[in-house]
Amino acid sequence: MSYTTELDHIVVACTTLDEGRAWCKETLGVEASGGGKHAGIGTHNTLLSLGAKHYLEIIAIDPNPDPSAPATAFPRWFGLDTDEVKSLIAHEPRLVAWVVRVSREGVAQDAIEQVAKAKGNAANIVRPAQRGDLRWRFAFTQDGARPRSGVLPHFIQWDVPIHPCERLPDVGVSLSSLVIADPTPEYLSSTLQTVNFSDEKVHIGQSSTPQLIATLYAPKGIVVLE
Repeated sequence: MSYTTELDHIVVACTTLDEGRAWCKETLGVEASGGGKHAGIGTHNTLLSLGAKHYLEIIAIDPNPDPSAPATAFPRWFGLDTDEVKSLIAHEPRLVAWVVRVSREGVAQDAIEQVAKAKGNAANIVRPAQRGDLRWRFAFTQDGARPRSGVLPHFIQWDVPIHPCERLPDVGVSLSSLVIADPTPEYLSSTLQTVNFSDEKVHIGQSSTPQLIATLYAPKGIVVLE
């Protein structure tokens, strides 16, 4: 196998980005920073460092997309166009997804293409994306829905030597753990093993319905997102 995978970031969706920024300040006690518009996708975001290797993405549909950018021609990521996610975030921002970083070994430029074809992975449509000087490829589902209601990840391959974590200020927030739970946890384990996933922060559990739970250490104390 010419790649490995590990947790890259977690995703909180909101109805507006201003709502997301206010939620971040109120819930975690810190200001999010950076981010911007995603040309051709119709979303915008802001970010928060969770340590040297992970970050929190706060994302919303952009009500004022760049008029010079191409129109969005496919469903947005993280199920933002689905009734499921719209209902989840109708009253407050919510943790909706997690993203796994594909790390190439040697010159495996198509590593994310290999991941997209992995058995059991529904995020199998790879599209390029860009924001400023950051370029990456991202694995979507065909209909834009979250894989297994968010407990299985989307995938990202950074195609530049820099990473958002390198530019985000340390604001005293860190990720303690991410729990992915499902009625059939063995299926989650098998799917992640197929893509050579390993990350000590991620734990698999069993629950009656799909659940995604992140525990953070923040200036306001221990914060649980779900």
